[in-house]
Amino acid sequence: MPDKTWIRNRFREKLERGDFLVLGEVQIPGRELDKDVACEKIAAFEKAARSVENMTTSLALTEGGSSAEFYRSADFISALDPEYRDTHLFYLSGRNCPEDLVPELMQKASAGGALNWVAVSGNAVPGENARKTAGRRFMESTAILRTIRKFDRSFFAGCTANPFQYSADSLFAQQVKWMRKIRCGAQFVVAQSNWDMLKLQAMRWYLNGRGYFIPSVARLMFLTPERVERILDGRFPGIVISPDFRAILNKELRFSRSQFESAQWRRIELQAAGCRLLGYSGVQLAGLDRPEQLSLAASRIAGALREFPVFDGWLEAYNSYQARAEMAPFSGSFYLYDRGLNRTEPARYPAEMRQPDPVKTTFGERFRSDVSRFFFPHADRQPAVSRQFLKKVIADCAGRCPGCTLPRTMFVCARHCPKHLNGVCGGIRPDGTCEIAGVGECVHRKIMRLARVFGEEGKLEDSLP
Repeated sequence: MPDKTWIRNRFREKLERGDFLVLGEVQIPGRELDKDVACEKIAAFEKAARSVENMTTSLALTEGGSSAEFYRSADFISALDPEYRDTHLFYLSGRNCPEDLVPELMQKASAGGALNWVAVSGNAVPGENARKTAGRRFMESTAILRTIRKFDRSFFAGCTANPFQYSADSLFAQQVKWMRKIRCGAQFVVAQSNWDMLKLQAMRWYLNGRGYFIPSVARLMFLTPERVERILDGRFPGIVISPDFRAILNKELRFSRSQFESAQWRRIELQAAGCRLLGYSGVQLAGLDRPEQLSLAASRIAGALREFPVFDGWLEAYNSYQARAEMAPFSGSFYLYDRGLNRTEPARYPAEMRQPDPVKTTFGERFRSDVSRFFFPHADRQPAVSRQFLKKVIADCAGRCPGCTLPRTMFVCARHCPKHLNGVCGGIRPDGTCEIAGVGECVHRKIMRLARVFGEEGKLEDSLP
């Protein structure tokens, strides 16, 4: 495709300039909903966004959700005003996404003026087991990013990141994936939902410390009583609530519905103001059910930015509102930096990073790894079927790989990931297990554990199976 980098992109301009943005998240529906009804909903949200006068407000159209089959965000470009399409953000989920679909969608995007894209691998369908999930096609976010950037350089491509991991191995595995996404073309980052401001701060510090000064957006969630119950039941992959925060929400659930809603608005205001002070270029608001909620949220956030122009004043108000609640989900949770949310920048990079406790492995894991290293040191340079039986016995090879990657994945067969991904996804649970019930430990977290044993964490960033 021709290079059209001269095309104006107001979303990109504002994000890179540091102008604070509010993005109203609109979930692209499943195919059980009439498309015309969905178009009307999107148009109504866009009208609400355009009505906001004191805050730059636009939409983020996300895909996937809980539906097994869903429309694509590119199918709804025509529902948006052509004059403002460069201000909106479009997601592209890798679930149910064959490789030839991405160029087709990007052709629609190019013709329709949709310039801003976020690549995600996609969550599993709720309720599906590992076998059903393995039968679905998940295209890696890294592969989507490469395709987007190759298709048209005028596209502004971003990725998602989950900084809300509370064990060293899970967090390090996520950071490896962030680096891979950035190296594959991600130009900005959208953080996953949570309420732990310390983790949002740590993500900014880590990226800056690695020399990646790219814009970031924090995804915030407006809570309803029904949504709280679903989160507590574990029906939002990758989103966790600490016992302290659970107690606060249970208390708020005893309020009247209007009082509960007021409490959530104030929490959104405080989170958004904190994100701006921590270096975020905007927030993406999930959980808004009606267009008028978007215009109200943007106006309230604008007021909060004026109310809290400096960090110290915001921190005092935030701690008071949250009753200094512990946001970590379990005792001994790992934080990369000091636990105090008391300044906007670390004292120094990277010496302030906290060292994790020694890695825990079993004798069997270490023995199997040592034997695999002896027998298969060059397996990635040989046909995948080479020494297949030995690989199965020694390395638990799944036997479904087009090319063997064992030497690049700490001699753990990554094909045991039900989604067949090449790195950890955002749906990993706080205890390091897969989002799909019954699978056990995330295979990519296990790869990170063994990399730490052999001091080879850095190799994982350079390896993209």
